[in-house]
Amino acid sequence: MIKQTRVEKELPLDQSDEEDLDTASNIEEAHSNSDSETEKRKKARKKKRSNEIPQWQETFSCMHKHDGHTDENNPNAQTIEILQKMSDYYDRVSDEWRALAYRKAISILRKQKEKIVTKEQALAMPFIGERLAAKIEEIVWTNRLRRLEEASTEPHDVLLSQFLNIYGVGFTQASKWIQQGYQSLEDLKARACLTKNQRIGIEHYDDFLQRIPRAEVEAHGAIVKELLFKVDPAVKVIIGGSYRRGAASSGDIDLIITKDGASQADICALMTDEVIPALFQQNYLQASLAVGNRGESSKWHGACALPRSKSPVWRRIDFLYVPGDEIGAALIYFTGNDIFNRSLRLLASKKGMCLNQRGLFAGILRRENRVKLNRGHLLESRDEKRIFEILGVPWRPPNHRIC
Repeated sequence: MIKQTRVEKELPLDQSDEEDLDTASNIEEAHSNSDSETEKRKKARKKKRSNEIPQWQETFSCMHKHDGHTDENNPNAQTIEILQKMSDYYDRVSDEWRALAYRKAISILRKQKEKIVTKEQALAMPFIGERLAAKIEEIVWTNRLRRLEEASTEPHDVLLSQFLNIYGVGFTQASKWIQQGYQSLEDLKARACLTKNQRIGIEHYDDFLQRIPRAEVEAHGAIVKELLFKVDPAVKVIIGGSYRRGAASSGDIDLIITKDGASQADICALMTDEVIPALFQQNYLQASLAVGNRGESSKWHGACALPRSKSPVWRRIDFLYVPGDEIGAALIYFTGNDIFNRSLRLLASKKGMCLNQRGLFAGILRRENRVKLNRGHLLESRDEKRIFEILGVPWRPPNHRIC
């Protein structure tokens, strides 16, 4: 079970530039006074900010910069690398809570200035329990993790991971196929009763597993933007997900479709009636994978391929319909990463607010089981930076949200 966060050493918030001091006739005196006055102002401002931001809030991941570039020189780099592989494994087998526990442990290790060597040291850190602490000690002393090696070689785990990588297949279905005796993708394709999406997932298995280079993500975005501009120049397309966080490659393409003054139903109808059919006619879209009702759905999932390619590779693409009034909250939600967003949402909850993809709300009443009794009132939804400000979180650009 993931432990509640413990208080870490307080980190100072970024401070704004100090105002220039008045010019003095005596240069040496001016420099001396400048140093003295600057220090006083810094201390006063730091004291003021420390009063504004409670110490418990400083322990939240969203309060700190996470740019993803700290692992290489981190004393715990090898431990982080192996734990990341273990987290990826649990992602593949749909063990959400174990995957999250490993990601939180990795996030904590990235902050450490010294190498964590013993189980006791690991246990002293937040989010790390007995079993995970023992695994950290094992990695340090043996340069390996037996559980990871077992997951990589045990036939059941290997087959389970393979089946779970099929689009549209979850843990229950993958386990059922194994119990029924299916041994490979070809076996499934030849003998199993498959849905349309599962068959597409098998036929384009290798394509969907390939990472999409950043430049290719931009090329896909440009095709959709060009068509949308012809249909309605007021509609905007923003590439979200790991691309917005600055990643060199992405697993799929998330396109946020938004327009000032338009509702979700308006955007959905426009995409359903005009844009998506036109993209199919251009031979850009290849298949619909998840389609909601016209005017009601908030998203569309499908497959696409760059036209005029000698060997077209199918990519997964999501159209995310966002009203202009909600774009700030939606950008946070669809940018991630998941740990950063969980941290923001938990912080909002601790402050008696609620943050979701539609906005930041206050005055929400809940039952003991956390079920909402009312919708509360909206504090902010359009301005991404303003949401951070209301929560008392320093602005974090997308490339600083890689927890």
